[in-house]
Amino acid sequence: MGVIKMGRYIVMDIVFYGNSLNYDQGSGNYQELKKITKWDGRQYSLVSRYALRYSLLETAKNMSLWKLAGGEDLTAAGSGDKKVIQPAVDFLLSGKIIEYPEFDLFGYLITGTTPQNFRTAPVKINHAVSMTQFNYDALFNANLGLANRMRKRFGDMKPNPFTAEEHETFYQYTVVVDVDNIGEVEVYVNKGSDINFKGDKWKISEIQLDGTVTVELEKGKGKKKESDQVNQSANVEKLDSTELENNLVLIKYSLKEEDYDPVKERVIELLKAILNLKRSIKGREEDLSPKLLIMGVYKDKPYQTYKDKITLLDEYVEEEYDEIEETPTSNGGRLVKVRHKTTKSRKPKFEIQGLSGDSELITEENLLNLIEDLFDQKKSTECVKIFKDPSITVDIKGKRE
Repeated sequence: MGVIKMGRYIVMDIVFYGNSLNYDQGSGNYQELKKITKWDGRQYSLVSRYALRYSLLETAKNMSLWKLAGGEDLTAAGSGDKKVIQPAVDFLLSGKIIEYPEFDLFGYLITGTTPQNFRTAPVKINHAVSMTQFNYDALFNANLGLANRMRKRFGDMKPNPFTAEEHETFYQYTVVVDVDNIGEVEVYVNKGSDINFKGDKWKISEIQLDGTVTVELEKGKGKKKESDQVNQSANVEKLDSTELENNLVLIKYSLKEEDYDPVKERVIELLKAILNLKRSIKGREEDLSPKLLIMGVYKDKPYQTYKDKITLLDEYVEEEYDEIEETPTSNGGRLVKVRHKTTKSRKPKFEIQGLSGDSELITEENLLNLIEDLFDQKKSTECVKIFKDPSITVDIKGKRE
C-alpha cells in the first residue's frame, strides 16, 4: 500500500490581549463592537478575520516584509453601484499577482475573465473571539475641546457627543497555513473572450505559450483596429500550460527560485508579521502579538487545532516579604520592628488539555526552528509545541509551570 500524501501544514492557535478592536455599523451616535453569541447564550466581542487580515498586511508592510499592490494593479469590476474592487485582469494574466503575498496567501476572485478566476486562500484565519463575555461597558465621549474654541467665536456649539462600547480582554483565533499551495497559481482564460484592459474592452486574439507567455489583444475594426499584449512577468516562472477544449487555456505560474526557497521565505515573513501584529484603531495602536501560541507542523499527517482545548482561568499569586520599620526611642536608640507580609494578586492562567510537555518562550528563533522539518526531504513529520509570554501562566494537563 502506497503512502498517502497529505501535504505540509502549519497550524497556530493564538491568544492575544487587546482592547475594543473591531466596531460594527452601530446606529446614530452609538458605536457598537462586533459581537457573537456562543453556545452558552452569552455575547462575546470579536475581531473579524477580515480585520485581522487587514492588520496583518499593514503590519507586514510597515515592517518592510511585504509590498502591497498599488492602484494600478487593481480595477473596479461591474457597473453602477455594484462595482467591486479586485485585481486587474492583466495583473492576473502576466502572473504578477503571485508576487504579492496578499493575493498569494489570502486568495482572490476576478470576475473580468471568461471563465472567472478565483484562488482559495492557502492561509486561513478564523475570527478572533474574546475569551471573556461582553458586559456592555461603554465610554461616553464628546468633542468638548474643539467645541469650546468654536464657542468663543460663534457662540453656542454642540460638542457632538457619542458613546462607544469597550471590551479589554484576551482573544483567541486560529491560523492554518497550507504550505504546498503557496507560491503557485493557475490561470484559466478563453481565447476570443473579452477582458477589461487599460479601462477599455479588449478581445483576446491569441495566446502564445512557447517559452514565456504572451497574451495578444485587439479592439476596434478596420482603420480603428488596435493591438496590444500582456507579457509574462519577469519575476515568475511558467510551470506548465495546456490548451483545453473550446479555446480554454490553462497557465500555471510559480514564484521564481533564486538562491533561496521563495515559499519558505514567504512563510517566515508571515510568522514574523503574526509575532509582531499591531492594529491601529480610533487613535490607538493595539499590540496583538501572541501571549500564548500552540503551533503544530504537519507533513503528510492529519493536522489538528487545540482551539477548543484552551481555557482562561483566574489565579491568585501569593508573594511574601519582610517590611522593616525603625522608630527612634527616648534614650537615643532605635526600635526595629519586622513585619512579615503576604500579598495576593490576580494573574491570568491558561489551562490546555490534550497536550503534554513543557512550554517555551515565544521567540522568533523558537518558531522558525520548528518549521525547518517542513522544508527538507525528510519523511512525514508531526510536531506540536506550546509557546508563551512570561506575563501569563500555563497549566498543561494539570502540570504547573
